Amino acid sequence: MSVQHDTFILSKRGWLLSGVIGALFLFFMMTGLHLFEFVTGALLLAVLVIFRNPERNTSATEPDGIISSVDGVVLSVEETLIDSQKMIKVTIMNSLWDVSMLRAPFDGVVEGFKIRHGASLPLYNPLSDTLNEKAVISFRSHKGDEIFIEHLSEQSCFPIGIELEKSQKLKEGSRYGFLAKGRSILYLPETARVSVNAGITVRAGESVIGYLNAA
Repeated sequence: MSVQHDTFILSKRGWLLSGVIGALFLFFMMTGLHLFEFVTGALLLAVLVIFRNPERNTSATEPDGIISSVDGVVLSVEETLIDSQKMIKVTIMNSLWDVSMLRAPFDGVVEGFKIRHGASLPLYNPLSDTLNEKAVISFRSHKGDEIFIEHLSEQSCFPIGIELEKSQKLKEGSRYGFLAKGRSILYLPETARVSVNAGITVRAGESVIGYLNAA
């Protein structure tokens, strides 16, 4: 089952782990080992929260809208240079308790992507940008606008999961991966108009963070 068709209320990524922990919870409950029952019950609840996979109502009424790819809080909005090209950088931080599914920002095509497997250091560690697991994806809209999304894992025992193919077509809000906890950066064209500020909470597949061709 591809992640695009992973529509069950619990993501397929959590099936095996929740099944094993659930079986242990039932065993300890039946044998009266209450301490282990409590521990496995708490772990099961945490896994169910982390791997929950709710449906999202993507708005189809926003022309040229850019939808957030991740749940979390906007940390900053700033201009930056990428290979001498001016772009707008929107940084979003998602916690372990946010929904972990990643979603496409608009109707478009995957231009390319790469994944670097690595550590999961806290982001305040100066080595996190160099050593942490990271995925970078390029999306191009049907009108030719290209954005880049960078996902960086932080303090998580669950790896980043990206299920994409080059030149794959995606609908706005469709699932393309998993990030349990970390930082996501959306690099938008200079001509985009950003509609969020630092401190705003956004939801993947629903919250409009900006508009293309708005200059």
